[in-house]
Amino acid sequence: MSLDPTTPLKNQKGIAILVALSAVLIMTFLAVEVGYNSQVEMAIGVSQLDRLKAYYLAKSGMNLSLLRVKIFKVASQKFGSSLGKEKTILDMIWSFPFVWPPSAPPDASSITKSELKKAVAKSTIDGSFNAVIDGEGSRIDLTDLISPSKALRDAANAQLVQLLQNRLNEDDDWARDHRSIKPQEIINNITDWMDADSQSLNGGDEGGLYSGKDSAKPPNRSMKTLQELHMIAGVTDDIFNILSPRVTLYGLKGINVNLASKEVLQSIDAQINEKIVTEIIKRRSDPDLGPFTGADDFNNFVRAQGVNIEKFNKTPPIPLYFDSEFNFRIKSVGNHGRAQREIFAIVYDFDKVKEQLVAALPTPTPTPSASPGPSAGPTVAPKASPTPSPSPSARPIPKGAPSIVFWEEM
Repeated sequence: MSLDPTTPLKNQKGIAILVALSAVLIMTFLAVEVGYNSQVEMAIGVSQLDRLKAYYLAKSGMNLSLLRVKIFKVASQKFGSSLGKEKTILDMIWSFPFVWPPSAPPDASSITKSELKKAVAKSTIDGSFNAVIDGEGSRIDLTDLISPSKALRDAANAQLVQLLQNRLNEDDDWARDHRSIKPQEIINNITDWMDADSQSLNGGDEGGLYSGKDSAKPPNRSMKTLQELHMIAGVTDDIFNILSPRVTLYGLKGINVNLASKEVLQSIDAQINEKIVTEIIKRRSDPDLGPFTGADDFNNFVRAQGVNIEKFNKTPPIPLYFDSEFNFRIKSVGNHGRAQREIFAIVYDFDKVKEQLVAALPTPTPTPSASPGPSAGPTVAPKASPTPSPSPSARPIPKGAPSIVFWEEM
């Protein structure tokens, strides 16, 4: 029997199969898409939760660090004078990093390690944090470059120039790669960035070095963060890496000799060479001799090392301090899962800085009498003499949390 090609087919099973296959494909696609989106959203949610937990872990480390600073300040005020040379033991309150979960020292007994593990297991803290406190008094204050006091301006300028010059003198490889730099010009550019006028200390207009379309112009104000150094003409990444660990924007208007790094100590005077600075650090770390007790103790020591004390730290004189630290920088890092958060803060003691500044700077010349007597000779300015600070016991114990002047969350 032959089929008539004009006769329509009545069997539509093939079309039904195609429709069914299409529906299955669409449902499979939707299922895969929904499942993928759910996984992405879950991953994002877990990541955000990890970041939130890491943030609060970092904040916990910061709050514990602020508590340690507070305890140190109270203990120093109450017991510092009675401890004498032994008062440096109070530095242990803030100087050691605080890590959670804690790890037992290598020489700890198995019982101690076991008890420590049990304590950590019982803790409700989920994650880890690491908080480190450093002293700010061991760094050079960049804001002194625009201080109203000429003595502080000159001292900060000389110290920063010496810091860069020492690197050129002592590191041959670094000097070869940076033979064209002029330390004084770089420090002048930093000063121009902050000072109020538009005249460059190197000559010409300050804006001439920042002529690019997208270049930042000198804001003529104090820097808000050290990262601004990257924007200053002449401050390359290599220069920044030299300066940033050794400078601050919240210093104590001088240098704490007992805490300063090797490079900062050498910047005080060109006479402090590699050998002498090594002996200084060795002496202040000696458990029997302890840190330097004052300017006389320090001067006698460097004189014994061959320093000409008559010319040491004279032009201009850099204020040197030997007391306990009172300005701090705190860095707390929290970790949870794959997330990490950092909090950075600066703690500043305004009253203590004021005392140190008044003691370090020369007293003003008194105004002469309007009608001096006939035998009165010329008015002579009195010699600079430190203003005595009130005894620790006379100062009221500060209330509340330490003063935070900078806070950054990353």
